[in-house]
Amino acid sequence: MSKPNIVMILADHVAFHGHYGSDRYPYRWPHLDRIAGQGVWCDQARCITPVCTPSRASFLTGKRPDKHGLRWNSEYPIPHNRRDFRDDEVLYPAYLAQAGYVNHYYGKWHCGVNKTAADYGLTGWSLPEYGNLYASDRYKAYLAARGLEQPRCRIDHHLLRPELDGTTVLMDPEEPWDFMDGAGVLLGDPAAQEQNFVANIAADAIRDLARGDDPFSMVISLWGPHHPYYPSEEFAALINPADIPPYPSFAEDLSDKPWRYRVQRDLRCQHRAGERWPDWGIWQTVLARAYAAGLQTDAAIGRIADVLEAEGIADNTLFIVTADHGDGLAAHGAGWDKYSSFSEEVARIPLVMRWPDGLPAGAAISDPVTLLDVTATMIDAAGAPVDLHPLGLDGDSLLPMARGAARRAALICDHFGHSGDIAFQKILYLDGWKYVCCWGDGDELYDLTADPFELDNRVNDPATIDRQHVMRDRIMAHLETRRAARSTWTPAAFWEDGIVFSSPEWPREETLLLYKLRSLQADPDYRPG
Repeated sequence: MSKPNIVMILADHVAFHGHYGSDRYPYRWPHLDRIAGQGVWCDQARCITPVCTPSRASFLTGKRPDKHGLRWNSEYPIPHNRRDFRDDEVLYPAYLAQAGYVNHYYGKWHCGVNKTAADYGLTGWSLPEYGNLYASDRYKAYLAARGLEQPRCRIDHHLLRPELDGTTVLMDPEEPWDFMDGAGVLLGDPAAQEQNFVANIAADAIRDLARGDDPFSMVISLWGPHHPYYPSEEFAALINPADIPPYPSFAEDLSDKPWRYRVQRDLRCQHRAGERWPDWGIWQTVLARAYAAGLQTDAAIGRIADVLEAEGIADNTLFIVTADHGDGLAAHGAGWDKYSSFSEEVARIPLVMRWPDGLPAGAAISDPVTLLDVTATMIDAAGAPVDLHPLGLDGDSLLPMARGAARRAALICDHFGHSGDIAFQKILYLDGWKYVCCWGDGDELYDLTADPFELDNRVNDPATIDRQHVMRDRIMAHLETRRAARSTWTPAAFWEDGIVFSSPEWPREETLLLYKLRSLQADPDYRPG
């Protein structure tokens, strides 16, 4: 069998856990379900960290943030956070190029302020930082070539600028944040919507590449369904807001949650969504627009799947569809955007793979997996070397798991907070339970089998003390192993290994988190609530 082409779609910020395929409301993406039926569905997939830049940087490098150093979004000038990759960093296209691949990238980058995909040998189109798509030259040329006008959006509700409610504005902002915190409907031709723009230029490139002989890889990175939720009219018409029931944790009082939940609800970026939108009727409209934006994202996914079929290359193409992280919309006291806490709403992501020549159809992976495994899977499928950087890959190929030849019992994820709300956390999934250890705030423990919406934090339940000790031991071992491995590459200076100063690879909060874990383990009766 010849080397497969590799095509990956990376959606952005998907309302998935508690929304997609749940009993509370019949919301599914038909194209995603179709692709999963032809391949492999990963039903316990999570981001490695639930914020755009660190999640995407982990995918691009195949490394955890403690190696690549991009812990928060690149637009935030947080001390000791990298805003671009180190000069010696190696991204996935370098591995694939060693195996003879021509590598392409289209769409959102959000992994650095000075470099884009082109600086790493990727052909295609992207923008620095988050990127202002609707104001970009490539987008305007796309409109002109199709005889389309710059679109307008009708804003139903805007969280920070309520004076915009009910108004129609031109989608041509001076910077990408002007209409970010809103929900409404994009007016005009659906081809002008951002998902369709990215999918269409990527589809044109696939048609050209299909005529060549060399294997190619392509990442198609969409800007949606991230808010602002502005689906086109035909997709907005598919969701009736009145049919959407309250989200299970919408009215949660957070009484058993650590303080960071209240910070994200009441203070972060002054959103105060529960205060400004107290009426569930408003949230029904907002969720309807978010769900419709998801359906429009799914339509873009279907367009790429159809192009692969039409060009006769689908059978030997590893086609992956996933997202960088989830969406905290309407959850845990009326949430908006990502969280500084690692709730399942921001952690869980869709992940499906299809490769008719190489993977079984209708299979499922029920073990916990992450975006790091997607990077390792691409490199494995390409037959590429894995030793291009002294800090190796952190994920495992999903191909053996999909074929039933490998299992994974536990998973550890990372979170560092969102925006300027710094909250260093390690999260362990083991035996259906989830333990969140945080420096500077309380911990969390959930039985996800019995409590999938995390309404009952059992960290102060005496019946869970033994389980907590087992799980904290696992997190401590993980931290100690990673610190030892990093020290062989770049040893920590005295002031980095202590608690006075930090560097991107040796943050003081990591040292303090390990200290907290050791202290908790030394006191068998202490409960970290």
